[in-house]
Amino acid sequence: MNFSSVPFLFVLQCAFWIGLTHTAHRRQQLTNGQAIAILVWLVMLTLWGFATSALSIYGVYSSPAFLRLLPGLWLPLVPIILSFSLYALSPTFRNAIHGIVTVTPARTFIFIQALRITAAGGLYKATHDLMPLVFTASVGIPDFLYGASALVLVGITRYRRVNLQLLGVWHIVGIAIIVITAPPVLQMSLPGPWYIFQNLPDGRALLEFPMVLAPTLVVPIFILTNAIAACHLLRKSL
Repeated sequence: MNFSSVPFLFVLQCAFWIGLTHTAHRRQQLTNGQAIAILVWLVMLTLWGFATSALSIYGVYSSPAFLRLLPGLWLPLVPIILSFSLYALSPTFRNAIHGIVTVTPARTFIFIQALRITAAGGLYKATHDLMPLVFTASVGIPDFLYGASALVLVGITRYRRVNLQLLGVWHIVGIAIIVITAPPVLQMSLPGPWYIFQNLPDGRALLEFPMVLAPTLVVPIFILTNAIAACHLLRKSL
């Protein structure tokens, strides 16, 4: 097992949402029930993190039967589906998300995306034959550049006002650079009917613990955070 910063990124993502929840609750901008709903969401994601880690460690993700299910196309959607289901079914959680994003400065939601510069670690591993080169080139490089752009944008927003619609589009770009390329490239790097990029290491390296937490948990949370901020900013700019 190689060292990976991915588990620590998940801890930081949870700390980010806990911090926003605590601040809003302390200022009486969230009810107790709404704060608990956010914690329930984070517990759900944490439990999925343990589940996907166990499935990786015990070899389920590397089994031929599982790989025939085209997991690259749907496995990263699991935390997104869980989150949207909670959002659709729980008015309390829905109001909590709206309340937090309303009272949190837009710069804060930009800053958390700066953590995506850690994609540079994947690029380093690719040069040492620990990660699939085609995936890191097509997904890792754009993700790193997006994280770097977050640092630049945080600096800009500190000294001048930036159009809300522009910020909303920036968040959509953060979603697009992952959604458009990552699922098909991952699937084409895995054994199965779409197995095109067969150079080793292939996509199976992304399904090994602890790296598996990137496509199945951490990256989807970045996308969810992008989506939450984009919806708020674009709706506010209308």
